[in-house]
Amino acid sequence: MSAEKPETRVQTVTEPLYIGMDVGGTKIQTSLIGESGKIYAFLKGRTPRGCTPETTIAEIQSSVERLLAEQGLEIGDLKSIGIAIPGVVEPDTGNIVVTPNMNLSGVPLGKILREYFGIPVAIGNDGNLGTLGETWLGAARFAKSAVGIFVGTGVGSGMVLDGKLWYGASYAAGEIGHIVAQVPARSWRETLNLVDVKRKIKPPVCGCGNIGCLESIASRIAIEHAIQEAVASGVKSKITELSNGDLSILRAGMLARALKSGDKLVTAVMQYTAEVLGYACLTIRHLLDPEVILLGGGVMEACHKYLMPTIDKIIAEDKLPFAPSNRRVVLSSLGDDAVALGAAALARAEVLHEHNVVASVLRTLEYPALSQDDDGNCRVNEELFDQDFVILSDGTLEYRTPPLADAQNIKRKELMYVCGGTVQQLILTGRDIAQLSLTKKAAEYLRLRRIEVQILPLDKAIDVFNHSTLPRAAVFCIAKPVELPVEMS
Repeated sequence: MSAEKPETRVQTVTEPLYIGMDVGGTKIQTSLIGESGKIYAFLKGRTPRGCTPETTIAEIQSSVERLLAEQGLEIGDLKSIGIAIPGVVEPDTGNIVVTPNMNLSGVPLGKILREYFGIPVAIGNDGNLGTLGETWLGAARFAKSAVGIFVGTGVGSGMVLDGKLWYGASYAAGEIGHIVAQVPARSWRETLNLVDVKRKIKPPVCGCGNIGCLESIASRIAIEHAIQEAVASGVKSKITELSNGDLSILRAGMLARALKSGDKLVTAVMQYTAEVLGYACLTIRHLLDPEVILLGGGVMEACHKYLMPTIDKIIAEDKLPFAPSNRRVVLSSLGDDAVALGAAALARAEVLHEHNVVASVLRTLEYPALSQDDDGNCRVNEELFDQDFVILSDGTLEYRTPPLADAQNIKRKELMYVCGGTVQQLILTGRDIAQLSLTKKAAEYLRLRRIEVQILPLDKAIDVFNHSTLPRAAVFCIAKPVELPVEMS
């Protein structure tokens, strides 16, 4: 005989809902996101390539409709939609000024989608929104200033100051991917014919049309082009096998596998990429001196173990002295969700006219009232609970889904669900807290998200939860042990 797994309590979503979309050069991620930052569902699809703008727009529309249909929702169940685009965007109108790696330049995307869906639609630059997402819920939480660099198909970036995006005079502030990292200027040695001009390597032309941009030498496309050139010239590489001989698109995962195998060509190209990114971080630090520089995007996510040591070394060897501070260069912690969360935050800000995302979210969170009766049992809003339960980031309560046999072992996957929103404090409690434990991955997840964790006796946990002023979540392991009958011999 074994203990029955408690039935999961299905809660009706009571918080306002938004769609956050990350429309990139290779993929479209569409997420259903609550006001607290909790992601309820998402889907991913390919970005159409070699097509008309109308085809891309149709795919954006279809992605929203498919996600809603899967969740049994309609467009009227949403407050608004936020969309991230890799390019220069007019945030007030949603007009796309330019998208170097896509086909939406000059498209009034905001107007088209607002007319199609009939609800507010906010559109922003993907780097800006990725930085906003990380400042809200990720590795830059609590930072007063943050600059994000997202190495993907291109190099996106963004700046957040005091919880607000910094756009600049023409909405192009923080376009770090288009700072000139390889100067095309003709040197005095060339002018005086003191160097062999024929042997000089010219800086590459960027997708934006300028020469020597960071994006043209440190993005996935730049890495792709470098590897293609080397293979075409006769250099052998395992990447040919990993890509089944098709080098036209090299995914970040392929690059990571080639690095892990010790492939000389990919290692050399990625070492150069790491050095370029390291010096770019140094430039940003000297120019803006932000509290946090974030590094994210598909290439960083897949290859950070090989890239970060070089970047950290360059930063550590900076010779320019600074006053002591808590400045840091960190890997983003939200992964693929950062941009979608930032897009949802922008959509929410447009509806509520509140542009300090974190402060405005905190004013909307409501939590249940906890208490303990004379018998030591836990009550939630006066209802007796004798099974394990969790309180999520949006304040809703659910029974825990793991079987009771696994009840004391708190894993990363569960914490990602429980803390998947605006959470600064996690409270863990149980009938025997000495038996409670966090897996290594769970502890690392909390550290990266900068979530304070407290393991407390039941009475203390209830008191702390009720009186905390922080956005919080909790795991209550309070089910009584099941006494198994003694089998008769």
